[in-house]
Amino acid sequence: MEPSPGGAGQRTEHAHGVTPTASGDDFVASSFGPDLSRLRLQLAQAWSEVKALRRTVAHQARLLENLASETHPAAPSLNCVYWLFSLAHCHEHSWKERRNRLLPSLRGLGTMLAPDVTPVVWARHLASRIAEGNACAHTRNIELGRLKGMLNWAVDNEMIAVNPLRAAKKEKTVSRRETELRYYDVDNLLAAAEDVSDRRLCDGDDDGLRAKKLRAFVLCCFDSMLRFREAHSLDRDAISPDGDVTVLGKGAKLRAVRLTTRTLEAIRGVPGKGRIFPESPATYRRHFRWACEHGRIDAKAAPRDRRIVIHHLRHAGATEADAAGVRPGALQLALGHSSMSTTERYLHRDKDAAAREVAEAMERRPPKRSRRK
Repeated sequence: MEPSPGGAGQRTEHAHGVTPTASGDDFVASSFGPDLSRLRLQLAQAWSEVKALRRTVAHQARLLENLASETHPAAPSLNCVYWLFSLAHCHEHSWKERRNRLLPSLRGLGTMLAPDVTPVVWARHLASRIAEGNACAHTRNIELGRLKGMLNWAVDNEMIAVNPLRAAKKEKTVSRRETELRYYDVDNLLAAAEDVSDRRLCDGDDDGLRAKKLRAFVLCCFDSMLRFREAHSLDRDAISPDGDVTVLGKGAKLRAVRLTTRTLEAIRGVPGKGRIFPESPATYRRHFRWACEHGRIDAKAAPRDRRIVIHHLRHAGATEADAAGVRPGALQLALGHSSMSTTERYLHRDKDAAAREVAEAMERRPPKRSRRK
């Protein structure tokens, strides 16, 4: 049998209605005609989408070239700025607290060039800090303030031209401390403060100065309802014999405060001249933390607060003054609040006692006699 002229690729028989062509690769399918047209249409649409995507990618690449960083490669990194900043401020009393607030930002942004730390970069860092869940909004605002301060120092020393974080804004926070300390809790704290001493010394060698200062500090924040920095900056020369003193509060506002008798006695027990508490703020926070742990005062903290802080003393003092019948307006002035709604957040009133007080007041009113018709 002789082979066909077209070779093995040409065959005369039909299988499943398909007629092979001379090449053996392209098929003309009469029964697959509609499917083949639809497939060609889909391929054409896909190719047009690919071309549009290529144009979009090329356009974005041109934009990225135009938006390339204008920062000079020799600009200092954030770690470099921190190193020079630490050399200039490590001798200060508050350096340890400042360093602790800068370290979280350096861990996330330290390798970046300082001029590239923009508000957008800070927002990404803020999202990672929120995901970690170990810092509240107030703490993150302090970290932002410390980082801004370091970059402002770099601008003053001509390390960078401008502060890139100048436009970054703090998070909105609302102070809602749920812990309710009573006067007997503060008495237990004062008793625990008597045991604060220098642990590096042998027993009996401590002069008790740390305990005296902590007692005076606690009474300033509880009895007189001073803020931490207001109490820390108290000066003996500014206190009158009667205990009147003018303090500089938030927003550079001045207000008059009268120290109680036992607060004045505690201050007189601290030897020295000038400032009563000249040590760094971290020193008093550390001693206060030890007294709370030693006296088991942290058990009074609400779950949301987790532990007692010095600002709780201000809340406790406002609550005790309100329970003693102090007028709300006078309490607002003593606390230095511009709004009564802020003062209300400081008062932890007993709901049951308030209900009984209202009922007793209504019972004391003489009943009104109805007129006979």
